[in-house]
Amino acid sequence: MRPTRPSKPRAPAIVVAGALAIALVGVAPVAWAGPPEHPDSVPARDELVLTRIVPADDSVAARLRAELGVIGLETEDLDISAEAPTLGPELLDRLAPAGASAAIEIAFGSGHVDVWVADGSTGKTLTRRFDLDQAEPRTLAIAAVELLRASRLEFAPPPAAQHSTDDSSEQATERERPPGDEGPNPPDRAMRGSLSLAPMIGGSPGGLGLSTHTEIAGRWAPRERFALRIALWVPTLGNRVANEQGGARVFVGMAFVEPQLRLPGGAPWFHPELGLGLGAAVTGIVGEASEGLRSNTTALGSFAAHTHVGLGFEIVPRLWVRADGYVGILQPQPRVIFIDEVVARLGMPFASGSLGVEIWI
Repeated sequence: MRPTRPSKPRAPAIVVAGALAIALVGVAPVAWAGPPEHPDSVPARDELVLTRIVPADDSVAARLRAELGVIGLETEDLDISAEAPTLGPELLDRLAPAGASAAIEIAFGSGHVDVWVADGSTGKTLTRRFDLDQAEPRTLAIAAVELLRASRLEFAPPPAAQHSTDDSSEQATERERPPGDEGPNPPDRAMRGSLSLAPMIGGSPGGLGLSTHTEIAGRWAPRERFALRIALWVPTLGNRVANEQGGARVFVGMAFVEPQLRLPGGAPWFHPELGLGLGAAVTGIVGEASEGLRSNTTALGSFAAHTHVGLGFEIVPRLWVRADGYVGILQPQPRVIFIDEVVARLGMPFASGSLGVEIWI
């Protein structure tokens, strides 16, 4: 038998292993327990941005949510009546009650779109205005996000501390974009044309008295401060003049082409305008001679011009109530003649007023 080698004492190793085990057991609770929970703590949520489109537009709202989602912002519709006017600078007051850090409002007006951004972290409210021909959902959504970025630039960390994926030009990818928003702006959004109908009453010195018309008009507004209006004044009851030689009924119809200057009204629902109308008038005279005299019916043409002051009151975005006033001239003046006597004349000057409705299409 081969003799066995006596083993060395293992007591020191056992002592070291035991000490190491005790140390690990003591450290483990500290390493895995994590920070102590506070009884009042609440789960963290993404940064919240309130959004509002006035009037509501699903394509613009969907694109805005997509652009904000790309930069990690949670969105929620602003809790307010759809009929409420544009908030603008008052957006800041809506942040604290909703627990939001920012709010975005996109308001479509007559001939323009206003983008409002309120940033609670800076206390700033920024705005940008677009013409309607630029107001595509993609353009408006990106503009709103860039305004929010601009508001926070002064609080941005140094470039070295920024996350490598924070790219100011980052936009929603094709997959993240809502379908169908790359096409042209929906045609019902661009308020560039309108039709109006209004009863009129007016008169002129010269013996004819008051006359009544119905105005049918169309307006094209390619720019925020300019419009071109075409109006037709259709006579209704006509005027009657008479003496011992007989009588006559007079009807005057007019047509105008009118360039307009659209003035700022100071309120989103008030739309004043100034215009200069140029056109033509046709005066029809139907004679009713006394017995023994010959009756005559004539039609007279005249050049017509007027100055126009109009006031539009926006009831809803597509429906306005209008009040309009006109002062103008007809040349040559229409005259009603019985034999050799001028019994009435018209148009030096004439004045008319109307109250009607205008529908934007």
